[in-house]
Amino acid sequence: MGTRRMRVEAWRRLTPRLTTMVTPKMTPIAFALLGVLVAPYARAQDAGQSGEILPAVTVAGNAGDDATTEGSGTYAARQVTIAGKVAVPIKEVPASVSVLTREQMNDQNISTIQDALRYVTGVTSVNYGDGTAYFRSRGSQIGIEFDGVSLVSGLQYQTQFDMAMYDRVEVLRGAAGALDGIGEPGGVANLVRKRPQDEFHVATETQVDSFGSVRQMVDVTGPLNKDGTVRGRAVLVGSDGLQSVDHTRDKEVLAYGAIDWDITPRTTLSLSGGYQVSPTSGLDYGAGGVLNDDQTALLGRVPSSYSQNFSPSWNYSYTSIQEFNGNLEHRFENGWKASTTLFYRHELLKSYYAYSGPGATADGLSYYGDQRQRNTYDWFGADTHVSGPIELFGQNHTLTVGANYSVMSSTAQSGFVSVDGPYDGGQFSLYDPNAVPAVDVPFTYGTNERTVQYGIYAQARIHLAKPLALVLGGREAFLQDRTQSTLPDVTGWTTNAQINHRFLPSAALVWDVVPSITAYASYARFLDAQTDTTYSGEGLPPRSGEQYEVGVKGSFLGGKLNANAALFRINDNNRAVSDPEHEYYYLAAGKARDQGFELEVTGQPMPDWNVYAGYTYLDEHYENDAPDLTDGEDPRHLFKLWTNYRFTQGLLRGFNVGGGMLAQTRISRGVEQGAYAIFNAQVGYRFNKHVEASLQLNNIFNRGYYIRPPGEFYSVFGDKRNVMLTVRSDF
Repeated sequence: MGTRRMRVEAWRRLTPRLTTMVTPKMTPIAFALLGVLVAPYARAQDAGQSGEILPAVTVAGNAGDDATTEGSGTYAARQVTIAGKVAVPIKEVPASVSVLTREQMNDQNISTIQDALRYVTGVTSVNYGDGTAYFRSRGSQIGIEFDGVSLVSGLQYQTQFDMAMYDRVEVLRGAAGALDGIGEPGGVANLVRKRPQDEFHVATETQVDSFGSVRQMVDVTGPLNKDGTVRGRAVLVGSDGLQSVDHTRDKEVLAYGAIDWDITPRTTLSLSGGYQVSPTSGLDYGAGGVLNDDQTALLGRVPSSYSQNFSPSWNYSYTSIQEFNGNLEHRFENGWKASTTLFYRHELLKSYYAYSGPGATADGLSYYGDQRQRNTYDWFGADTHVSGPIELFGQNHTLTVGANYSVMSSTAQSGFVSVDGPYDGGQFSLYDPNAVPAVDVPFTYGTNERTVQYGIYAQARIHLAKPLALVLGGREAFLQDRTQSTLPDVTGWTTNAQINHRFLPSAALVWDVVPSITAYASYARFLDAQTDTTYSGEGLPPRSGEQYEVGVKGSFLGGKLNANAALFRINDNNRAVSDPEHEYYYLAAGKARDQGFELEVTGQPMPDWNVYAGYTYLDEHYENDAPDLTDGEDPRHLFKLWTNYRFTQGLLRGFNVGGGMLAQTRISRGVEQGAYAIFNAQVGYRFNKHVEASLQLNNIFNRGYYIRPPGEFYSVFGDKRNVMLTVRSDF
């Protein structure tokens, strides 16, 4: 349903659809690497000894958000809001949940959603070449929430704000339809914005890297009146720099502001707004794979180096985003809480570029097409709910009841011209893309789209006995997707998908084995709309299925260290498959099964030592179905690690050392990307309680690899070896 895919569709009208069946080898990743990498940093010291030079940790009040991670100094989140609209201890959530805290984002110098989700357990983050990306977990795409408000079609292939405006990223993997709504069973990410603090605070961040990028951030917060009932926050970011791919230059300006007003001691109004512009010159969509003589199969890859730009230097794009968020929360004396949030976002995308394909010859010749686009997106989301305790049969239970609404309206205009073509025309060398001329490209295709989703939901945590709880959830779901052609002719609106009164249940048992360890078993159904049509012109019924999951969670050292292990299976039915008798039409006959297990450890095993480590095994099986190209981008084995140790006494007092890795087995989109591992290292020094600096070396061994391997079109390189210097101040 994303209009960004139109550049692909333009080619599909001219070439057959390419599908591949991926059968990656089981190449295990040694989880023991965790011990090898973190052992040098494990010399923790007694935190009570004198000589501490780090600033005291202060967690400011944020209107009842107990899940705030800013100022915690740890990678371990104690609570999350993604699993039930209210803050719940992670150990009590009967699902696989990961949190990327503010401390970890700072340590890793993360500024984009692509990098943030790339280091979350079980998530693959695939750049798309234009500043956007798509994200997958457990064999399917994931959805998005902003401060708990679900936005339909708001993540995949969409530009996002700089991460400087967010406190944390919460990710729930697996089916989340009971609370989040209709969508694929991969999971959902919740981006939670920074809130104003009740003490004055100024932070700055200056970054320069070896590509030539410069980024500056300023964050100011504090009370706006004498009694502190009105608090404000402002975050400004500006960046300008070259990228790993030659001649690609990104610029960015972000302004974010937020106000919290305690109308009464129990009622808080929160308002925030954001604005960002992101122009890019020399953007590159990479090259397709090498085709054989009859152009029926991909044989290999093209690049001469992993920094090669295969697009002309006149390529450009411009994106602007405006956002508004309003929340009203009231906390009752009996422990109940009512919260209502309204969310609006507008995005404008303009671009003009040339890209190569389909495929290329062995000596690097390819056809090129010039394309022009202008897209607008408007999202509106609303969520209202009440939650609180109920005492019944001698036990305390919790009930949440709410409703939410989300609408996405978009307009898209595009034009495409095959340069020196069509396909019987000339070819250009991928190694000399500036020879491709910029020709006039009028808008020849246009469409409007409107997707509406809404529903009512409820979740009850029922304590059957002191160590055993039953968690029941359900949603009555509605969705409609409609499109209208505006070019070359204006037509009436067509309904592509309609879902009414579909119930999405979830159920789980949570057993507190001992105070620090919890075991759970859960079941959840999902539903996902499909917009493909049959030969008779009818729309396909929605994909449907269920997820089964069992797991164990632990919270140790007073909540400073979290660990979890989970086994899961997702049955995915009614998947759209090509009609063998009618080309370009589909049948709802496909079945898939995604299953595997996950392991994760986060937090502080010793004072001053933070670690985040996650491993995922994924087995995908297709019955009467074939995976599409993006299905081939799910590695069977995926391991992620980041760790940091701070010296607080002795000769090395003030220094910190860190590092990490990302390793995965092979993936394919027609051209295969073999297994690879990327290693990073970091050293830092705190000069005093106000100023610290760090030097980070990424891709230490300069491994050449694809984040997005070539198909018939498009490929994206991983960053080559680079160095980043970061200086932070805190007053």
